[in-house]
Amino acid sequence: MKNLFNLDNPVFQVLTRLADLVVVNLITLACCIPVVTIGPALAALSRTVYDLTVERCGGTVKTYFRFFRSNFRQGMIAGIVSLLALGSLGCDFFLLKLYYQGGSYTALACLLLLLAFLTLGIISYLFPLIGRYDNTLRQHFQNALILLVRFLPRTAAMICIHLLPLFLFLFSPSVLLYTFPFWIFIGLGFFAQADAYLLKPVFEMLEAPKEEAAGEE
Repeated sequence: MKNLFNLDNPVFQVLTRLADLVVVNLITLACCIPVVTIGPALAALSRTVYDLTVERCGGTVKTYFRFFRSNFRQGMIAGIVSLLALGSLGCDFFLLKLYYQGGSYTALACLLLLLAFLTLGIISYLFPLIGRYDNTLRQHFQNALILLVRFLPRTAAMICIHLLPLFLFLFSPSVLLYTFPFWIFIGLGFFAQADAYLLKPVFEMLEAPKEEAAGEE
């Protein structure tokens, strides 16, 4: 029984990680309420969960708000731009279904799906980049686009994971209803956790030259 509460016990580590994800998820949801703070909230979420997962840092709440403050301006602008882009895509899909049909509908739908993939791919990389690196916002957008293409399979995986609730809503609403508490209490943390594992090789590749140069010095 004593081993159950041992810090090295796998069960204890899983429970601790789940608790951390619930905490950071609820904090992120609260920080997203003003809407304009969605960007810095997502950037802080990504960096905090990545640090907890890969770098084994502690202090979830303190870490989260440190990154929330340090990335506030860039995150806010990126968040507003992302919301406008997603809103525009949503309106375009609605107008497409309303006014087009046949071959024109198919061609335009394919174009919009491509634009949606690019937009969601850029967003998937953008906030982790803002949370991790010091660059101009323009450079973050450019890097996100480059990584989207360079790591296309990982991009597709992240997009599919992020769209899981939408897929459930469209194809299995009953499952979404049963799992609703999960998405409310840990959903954002789950996305960030999955992203951390998928982005780990990407960040290691980006930072490898710096580490080698530091070793040579």
